[in-house]
Amino acid sequence: MNKKIDFFAPPIITVIIAVFLIAGYIGSFNYRFEDPLDIEVISTIIYAIIIFLIGVAFVKYGLKYDSSYSSSISEKINKILSKKLLLGIVLLAIILQGINLILLGGIPLFDSVLKSNATTNIWRVSYVLFLPAINIFLAKYYKKRYLLLVAVGALLFGLNGYRTSLLGILASVFITLYYIGKINKKIGIIFILAILIGGAGIGYIASQSIANQHWMLNPIELIFYRCGFTLEVFERIIPLGGTTDGHILSMIFSSGSPRTFVGNYVLHDNVCLTSSLFGPVYLDFGMIGLTIQMLFLGLFTKLVHTVAVNKKGIGIGIYSIILAHTLIWIETGPTDIMIWLFYLLGALLIILNYKNIKKSGN
Repeated sequence: MNKKIDFFAPPIITVIIAVFLIAGYIGSFNYRFEDPLDIEVISTIIYAIIIFLIGVAFVKYGLKYDSSYSSSISEKINKILSKKLLLGIVLLAIILQGINLILLGGIPLFDSVLKSNATTNIWRVSYVLFLPAINIFLAKYYKKRYLLLVAVGALLFGLNGYRTSLLGILASVFITLYYIGKINKKIGIIFILAILIGGAGIGYIASQSIANQHWMLNPIELIFYRCGFTLEVFERIIPLGGTTDGHILSMIFSSGSPRTFVGNYVLHDNVCLTSSLFGPVYLDFGMIGLTIQMLFLGLFTKLVHTVAVNKKGIGIGIYSIILAHTLIWIETGPTDIMIWLFYLLGALLIILNYKNIKKSGN
């Protein structure tokens, strides 16, 4: 890369964590919370940031990418993922999501009952197909007119009523365009506004459609409130650290709702709660689990990033997805099996290029 500063290298995760913490601290003062965030919450998150950066530094300074080796399997996969195939997958995913909305019988964004049933198997398949396909397609075959596919996909998935899918699409595509050098001033402004307005707007509209709740907060206030409330949940988790013995982790890869379990276990209420990137693992395994998770995230994201910026194409598409959803996890927590499937793509990318990854100095 010719860029002096790589704005979307893994350390951006720590920057967004810090922004999230500041927003949550402000939110804890201004809304219904009795006390501001406890110092233990702040110090635990700072510790998590440090461990993450240690993992990143280990890869950055201990390993290097040797481009002299070329994997025949990687070349075959690159040829298989042709323009027609990727475009076909993108269109199929869009059609499936359209069918999902039709079968639901309405727009979940405006109806809390429909929203509770909107994450169907059709939606899961369509999202898992759309996100990698659109990012790899743009990374390999970019043309400005293909951004129309991004807009259509973002609209259809946004109508499902969940911010995460909309933000996942817009943020990952923005990162992909950054790495292929297609972010000019106009496109940059459009994407940033779409991410900010789309994320805040969907959260606000969805909150207003809940029949038994009456929100008086505007979209900006709601962001600070959500950050503060999520960190308050994490604050209540800290005294319970390690008491669920891996139950949340097992639920992620089996059945059940990890976020509803957190609501029942922590607040003794049958509600679906986000508990930040740190909450689920801390509840399951305490500080040891948090340390392992953050070290893994640092090592893994930097490894995928190292391969991606050297291999371009498919690698850029995969890294963009992983980074975008890791940033989203800062608030929601890593409790979605679908997103772990994207991490599996990253693992495959590393495996296919493992012979290119060598110790520095060799």
